[in-house]
Amino acid sequence: MLDMTFVVAVLEGIEGTLDELIGRVERRDLRGRLSTLQVQTAAARHQFEMSATTSAESDESAPSRGTR
Repeated sequence: MLDMTFVVAVLEGIEGTLDELIGRVERRDLRGRLSTLQVQTAAARHQFEMSATTSAESDESAPSRGTR
């Protein structure tokens, strides 16, 4: 299973790459499609960030195993 922080970092990199492409593409229709993809990528990243935060909080509040 992939580490959530890794997934978030990869998605953030994809967002940046899409931003660069949007700035360089001349065709309006293609820029629009890239912008839509960037918004969808940001939404997915946000979901993974929330999941990573929730997992981290759960790990911190869970009792340690093997200790008494």
